[in-house]
Amino acid sequence: MKLWLKIFLSILILSLSSLFISTYFVIRKNHNSNLSREQERSLNELELIRISLESNVDFAVSSKEAMTALISRYGEYYEQKGIGLLLYQKEGYLYNRLNSLKASQYEALLSVKPDNKMVQVLTGKDGKYILVSDLLSEKSNTVLLYSRNINEIYESRNQSIRLTLYLSVILSLLLGIFSYVYTRFITRPFKKLQGSAAVIAEGNYSIRLEETDKEFAPVAAAFNQMIENIGQHTRELENRARERQEFIDDLSHEMNTPLTSIQGYSEFLLTANATEEQRYLAAQSIHKDAKRMREMYTKLMNLTFIREHAVETEEFSVDELVNSVRESLFISFKEQGIQLITENQLKMIKGDKTLLEMLLTNLLYNSQQATGSGGMVILRAYMEGSAPIFMVEDNGCGIPKDKISEIIKPFVRVDKSRSRKTGGAGLGLALVQRIATLHQAKLIIESEYGKGTRVIVQFPEAAVCT
Repeated sequence: MKLWLKIFLSILILSLSSLFISTYFVIRKNHNSNLSREQERSLNELELIRISLESNVDFAVSSKEAMTALISRYGEYYEQKGIGLLLYQKEGYLYNRLNSLKASQYEALLSVKPDNKMVQVLTGKDGKYILVSDLLSEKSNTVLLYSRNINEIYESRNQSIRLTLYLSVILSLLLGIFSYVYTRFITRPFKKLQGSAAVIAEGNYSIRLEETDKEFAPVAAAFNQMIENIGQHTRELENRARERQEFIDDLSHEMNTPLTSIQGYSEFLLTANATEEQRYLAAQSIHKDAKRMREMYTKLMNLTFIREHAVETEEFSVDELVNSVRESLFISFKEQGIQLITENQLKMIKGDKTLLEMLLTNLLYNSQQATGSGGMVILRAYMEGSAPIFMVEDNGCGIPKDKISEIIKPFVRVDKSRSRKTGGAGLGLALVQRIATLHQAKLIIESEYGKGTRVIVQFPEAAVCT
C-alpha cells in the first residue's frame, strides 16, 4: 500500500472514529440524563399518589372493596395522563391497568421491601415503560405499582443516532476529499527518496539529498545520515568478515601443524621397523600434539561459551576464588620450578564466579608459559580508590611494545615457536578480554620485552559489595 494512501486512510479512519466515539458518549450521556429525570419524576408522582391514598384509607385494616373503589377513581384519573396503576395484595390483584405489559414482566416488582422502592424499565406493546413499586402496608402486603410510557426518550435517542449517521456520510465525503488532496501534497517530497533508494540498493553510498525544502529538510538530513551510517556499517562488516576469515586461516594453520605431526608419527609406528625407544619418542610426540589440539579445542569452546553465556552476577568470596585458582595450578607451577605467590586484600565481590575463575586461570597460565624455571608469578587482589583490582604479574620474557595492542586478538602470539613448544595457541588473552568486557571491567597490559608483564583487570565501582 502506498504511503499517501496509508496517510489518507489513517486520517479518515481516525477522524470518523473520533466523531463516532464522541457522538456515542454524548448521546449516551443525554439518554442516561433523561432516564434519570424520568425516574425522579416517577418516584415523586408515586409518592404523591401514596400520600393521597393513605389520607383516604388505611390499607392495613380497610376492606378490599373500599381500597378497590378508591384506587379505581385514582386509576381513571391518572390513566388520562398516561399513567397506569396497579394495586396488589397477597391474595391477588385489587386493581390492574397495566394492559401493555405482561404480569410475568413486573412480577419481581411486587416483592418490594418496606421503605425501599423498586424501579425498572420494561418493554411493552407500545414501547418502553418505567415502573416503580412501593409497599403501602407490610401487614396486609399491599403493593402499589406505577407505570408510565417513556418511549419518547428512546425515540429521541434513535433520532440522534440517525442524524449522526446522516452527518457522518456528508462529513466522510468532505473529509475524504480534503484528506486525499492533503496527503498527495505532503507526500510529494518522499518521491525523491525512491530514486535515491534505488541508487543505494546498487551499492552507491555517495548520493545525498538536498535539504532545500523546509518541511522535508529533517527527513533529508536523516536520510543522508542513514546513508553515511550504512556505508560505515558496510565497511565494519567487511572488516569483520576479513577478521573472521583471518581467524579461520589462522585456525587452519594452527591445526595443520599438529595434525601433520600426528599423521606422520602414526604412519611411522604402523609401517616402520622401529626400536622401542623410537616408538616411545613417536608416541610421546603424538601425545604432545594431541594435548595441544585438546587445549586449543578447550579455548575455542570457552570462547563460544562466553559468547552465549549470560553473566550471572552474585556476591562471592575473593579468598575462595583465589584459593581455587591457586590449587588448580599449584602443581604445574611447582613441576616447572616457578614460584606462585597470591596476595588478597578483598573480601567479597560481585560478578560471575565461573567466568572470573576462567579469567584468572588464563592470566596465570599465560604468565607460566612466559616464565622460565626459577621465575615468579604474583596474583594480587586489592582496592585502588573505589575500584577492585585483579593483577597478575610475572618476570618472564615480556611483550614487545608494538605487540601489546594486538595480543588480545585470537591466535596472536609474541613468540610462535615458543608457543608451539608449550602448547599455546594465542587464545588466552582473547578469553580474558571478553570476560572483562562482560563485567564492564577495563583490561590494562603493561609489559617490557625481556623483563616481564603485568596485566591489570580494573572492575567498576558496582562490583564492590557494600
